[in-house]
Amino acid sequence: MAAPAQAETAAERPLVLAFNRVLPWTTESDGVYGGAYTEVMRELARRSGMTLQIKPCPLRRCLFMLEQGDADVMIGVRETPRRSAYLQFLQTPFREHSADRVFYVRKGSNIVINEYADLAPLRIGVKFGAEHVRRIEHDCNLRKEAVKDMEANFHKLALGRIDAVLIPEDQGEAVVAELHMEDQVEKAAYRMVDEGPPRAVAVSRKAVSPERLAALEAAMRDMQRSGAVAAIYKRYYYDAYRIAPGSMLVR
Repeated sequence: MAAPAQAETAAERPLVLAFNRVLPWTTESDGVYGGAYTEVMRELARRSGMTLQIKPCPLRRCLFMLEQGDADVMIGVRETPRRSAYLQFLQTPFREHSADRVFYVRKGSNIVINEYADLAPLRIGVKFGAEHVRRIEHDCNLRKEAVKDMEANFHKLALGRIDAVLIPEDQGEAVVAELHMEDQVEKAAYRMVDEGPPRAVAVSRKAVSPERLAALEAAMRDMQRSGAVAAIYKRYYYDAYRIAPGSMLVR
């Protein structure tokens, strides 16, 4: 007997994106989702012949949805041994490398960060659930104060409630531009270089079939070769936040 007419075929089923808001890469305003990473996923779905469906969620909830098969893909998460049990990552990355971690301080505060030891007396603003370099994550002596978004950290910094904000440089430049705080904060000299692997789209092992995975792989290869990914970064990162291309390399 034929399947019911309303039954959803694999080809018709939308590609479900677990969406975790991280300015400037994944943004949301009045129900409108944007940011360069979101646009990468829209183009990836389009070239794969799929319709993108966005499901917003906190990071831990997003990862749980991928593990359970309630979401198909996510962008912006790192590969770890634990995550590899339920996620696979596209072979073609959407970024060749991650940004360095940097520290923003108030202008005129006389706070100097030239080396790791200079962090010891400081109150450092971080984000709940954010992935930091291992040394920071495991240093229990540092005074880390976590909030739910980086914008809140920069407001706290301007008010003198914390001494520094730890953030990936690409995010920091965009947040400072978005909040118009160029005259209030500056980057310290010390930075923590990211030496991790290239960044790739995460795919749920439970939700995505081999056929769909192959379509996503082919689409991402085509996007990189054609320059589509670079064009998205230019429009939705550099141009959108008025960032000089030479000041922060995203590729």
